[in-house]
Amino acid sequence: MNFKKYWLTQSKLIKWIKKPKTALKQKKNNYFTWFPDGKLNIYSNCVEQHLDDKTKNKIAIYFVDKDNKISSLTYKALDIQINKFCSYLIKSTNNKKINRVMIHASSSKWSAVSMLSCAKLGIHFSVVFEDLAKQAIEKRIRIFKPDIIFSISKNTDLIEFFSKVSKLKKLKIIYFHNIKLENVRLIKNNKNINSGDNFFSIFTSGSTGDPKGITHSYGGFLLYVVYTCKHQFGMKKNSIILTASDAGWINGHNYSLFGPLAIGATTILMERPISLLNETFLKKLFKLKISILYLPVTLIRLMKKIFKNKHKYKSIITLGSMGEPLAPAVGQWFSKCFSNGKKAIVNTYYQTETGAIICSPKYNETCKFSPHGSAGKPLNKYIKLSKLHKNKKREIKVENLWPGCMINVLNGYGEWKKYWDKQNNFRMFDLGTTKNNNILVHGRLDDVINIRGHRIGSEEIESTVLKLKEIFECSAISIEDELEGHILYLFVVSKLKDLDEKINSKIKSIFGVYALPKKIYYLSELPKTRSGKILRRLLRDILLNPKSNDYGDLSTILNSEIVNEIQYVVKNYE
Repeated sequence: MNFKKYWLTQSKLIKWIKKPKTALKQKKNNYFTWFPDGKLNIYSNCVEQHLDDKTKNKIAIYFVDKDNKISSLTYKALDIQINKFCSYLIKSTNNKKINRVMIHASSSKWSAVSMLSCAKLGIHFSVVFEDLAKQAIEKRIRIFKPDIIFSISKNTDLIEFFSKVSKLKKLKIIYFHNIKLENVRLIKNNKNINSGDNFFSIFTSGSTGDPKGITHSYGGFLLYVVYTCKHQFGMKKNSIILTASDAGWINGHNYSLFGPLAIGATTILMERPISLLNETFLKKLFKLKISILYLPVTLIRLMKKIFKNKHKYKSIITLGSMGEPLAPAVGQWFSKCFSNGKKAIVNTYYQTETGAIICSPKYNETCKFSPHGSAGKPLNKYIKLSKLHKNKKREIKVENLWPGCMINVLNGYGEWKKYWDKQNNFRMFDLGTTKNNNILVHGRLDDVINIRGHRIGSEEIESTVLKLKEIFECSAISIEDELEGHILYLFVVSKLKDLDEKINSKIKSIFGVYALPKKIYYLSELPKTRSGKILRRLLRDILLNPKSNDYGDLSTILNSEIVNEIQYVVKNYE
């Protein structure tokens, strides 16, 4: 069976209005459509099919607000909210056609209901972070070109900005807090949607800092997400999953919302995932009997830094990590803290562009089969990755298409074509090796450090340093040098500030003298995006020019105040 036939057989995992007979239609310039003759509605998959007497009163979503207050919606109540919101949306435009909607909100009731409503109406949507800077929002508006923006903001300055934008761009701004759904008269609004139509776009900055609009389709995306939910996470109807992701990230779409609801499970959405660092609140949250705990690697690192107790909850079946490569020492701690230490971490390897997991350990594997720190094995034999070597790092590529793959980049063909090599393989822009059939990801192509002819990945240095119990976080940054090739610098987070000798000794014992860093900087935290990725580009830019007032687009940074600290530490190094 070839990969096309295989995915056609898997199409039964989701509910179709018109079942597809064709798996894949390929076009020029690597464009394609999955299940081109299929029609479906994602609302029908995520909500409507769960409205029978057995499941309509089951909790669909728990919401944890910024004050850590917990509320919920059953599938029946969620259905009512979606139908009323759809009717409100139609009336607000006097039944005019709506092509695109932008949603300015964090993970909340409003983001979930508006996303599901757009899915029901077949409206292409894009979620942007609640606390983005005005300039960053304007860039995304310019690229996405929405007809309507729904915003959760009550910030006076931002409201003034939206008012100006609405006049210039001729678009409608609606604030969630002004919407009253109680008395909305329902309008019939079911729609049959082509599988290959634009479902949503997510903006990702990548290594350049410029936002790219990555677009996914209806049928291919949902099928692939449901498949990975079941096979990688072991998700079932009785599962309760906590995915600690903002609604503006891909994890806020696939494993926070659409995947769990399509299966009929219960999902927990958090406005402030950082609240999980409060051990008392974490214990309270686990009274909901969470069975799948899926966290950003950077959040796990912080837990390792501050947690004093183990948290072995009987309800946990699956532990997962997202965002950054998982260092073996961090994975081992995570498994021991929340399980018995033998459970493999579903260390998910994928990107916004791939839609969902490309490879990872599975929920029912042990760390003996999929060691901590590894990205496990490809999803199945129909996800064919380029051949990797045991010792020599090679670029990871996908040699055949899969249903979750993005269908377009809003920025244009120039950006789209960068993802495909001359053999039409899909580029992941990461380096990897393999060990006992498990994939080890060594970071981005531009994070490879070449020192005196020795090529090592930043992730290898970081994992080595993180073996020291005094180190909570670490980022290895290289700067090009005419004589050396690259010069290595380390940024570390630790309660102690005099660990240079110990760090150098550890690096020397693994790599040799050539890999010793020129300088080690101590920070209170590393700069990260809201999805938990370390902003290595920013660290590199500050090393090159610590006095600059402009480091490009930092709209996705979690803590903007850390920029000043990094500048100070670099300028005043002793």
